[in-house]
Amino acid sequence: MKKSVSLSEEQLQESMWIEIIRRMETIYAELANNQAEIERKNRELLQAQEFTENILKSMVDALIVVDSEEKITMVNQATLDLLGYKKEEIIKKTAKMILASPKEKRRPFNESYLSKLKESSIQDLEIDFKSKSGEKIPMTLSSSVMRNSEGEIIGVIGVAKDLRETKWLLAEAAATEAERTKAQELERAYKELKDLQSQLIHSERLAVIGQLSAGVAHEINNPLGGILVYSHLLLEDLNVDDSKRANAERIIKEATRCKDIVKRLLDFARQPQPKVEPIGINVVLEETLSLVKDQALFHNIKITKKFQPSLPNIMGDRSQLQQAFMNIVLNAAEAMDGKGSLIIATDALPDSRFLEITITDNGCGITPAHIKRLFEPFFTTKKAGHGTGLGLAITAGIIERHKGSIEVKSKVGKGATFTIKLPMETKGKSWLSCLF
Repeated sequence: MKKSVSLSEEQLQESMWIEIIRRMETIYAELANNQAEIERKNRELLQAQEFTENILKSMVDALIVVDSEEKITMVNQATLDLLGYKKEEIIKKTAKMILASPKEKRRPFNESYLSKLKESSIQDLEIDFKSKSGEKIPMTLSSSVMRNSEGEIIGVIGVAKDLRETKWLLAEAAATEAERTKAQELERAYKELKDLQSQLIHSERLAVIGQLSAGVAHEINNPLGGILVYSHLLLEDLNVDDSKRANAERIIKEATRCKDIVKRLLDFARQPQPKVEPIGINVVLEETLSLVKDQALFHNIKITKKFQPSLPNIMGDRSQLQQAFMNIVLNAAEAMDGKGSLIIATDALPDSRFLEITITDNGCGITPAHIKRLFEPFFTTKKAGHGTGLGLAITAGIIERHKGSIEVKSKVGKGATFTIKLPMETKGKSWLSCLF
């Protein structure tokens, strides 16, 4: 019996040890698994750390981490290269050490640096860093607040970009633009000076021609008057069937033509100032056309009027403007050889204080070389004895004295368009009348 009980206890003890060993094996297996997991986690942590360090090393911009006490806890290599510090010289130092005094008083840094940044994230704040050598470096800073699991602020992380190259490029661009602008201004001034010189030479030339014309006209006018008087007397003494009568009539005809040339010379030389009054441009053109439409030269010319109604008045001399328009219309009729289409249009220029008159024909046209000389006195393309070359010169003078402008566009064989611009009458006292 005793032997039986002893066996039972031994078996119980044996089974207990077996269970203990099994459990220990399980624990050892779990410990081994945990150790493998820990080692795996450590490897992942080392890899993540190495990855982070590689990112920090490869960053071009400066990265700075500051704790809640404004102490620098981490910087990347770009920060050290930018500021000229070694890592041990900058870590655990106050952030104010790398900040230059602000240029603007409205951004004081006499309070806590962190208090400026912890309120919210900041994007592209322009600020000056200070290097170890004391150089101020313009930067643009973007930062974010770091918080722990309880939401407490534990620091600020910021990324700053060096603006020196950008500012240099902007300064270079500004300098280049300034030089370009200066060059354009000089070119414009040179062109204006050249135009002014051309105008001055032209004015002096016209003045000389005018004086010469006036002198010649006066010298010719008296003997020409005598020729006309005595040729008329001679004609009266001749019988109707006298063979000499045709010669006398020819003398009178040619002398009369000379008298007309002298009159034109005097008109060109004197260039009287306009007797200004408010006039309607459409009315002036109607009166001009009424003087020429019944002439034989216009019998086969279709005249089309495109007058804009209710145009403002201009301040001008009715007689002089009629003469100017008459010269252009007669030239157009002669260019069409009495056959063709003549279009006269008026309009008010938008966003302007000028009226525009266009006179268009479909005649032979004008070559570019002739257009340049069209308003020169005594220049003409007509056959000898058919023009003095003063009509358009007088016209240009009249338009200029009315403070207007005249230009010509033409294609050979297609016709020509004369465009005249005249200033409108202003309310109250006319600015134009003050000039006269």
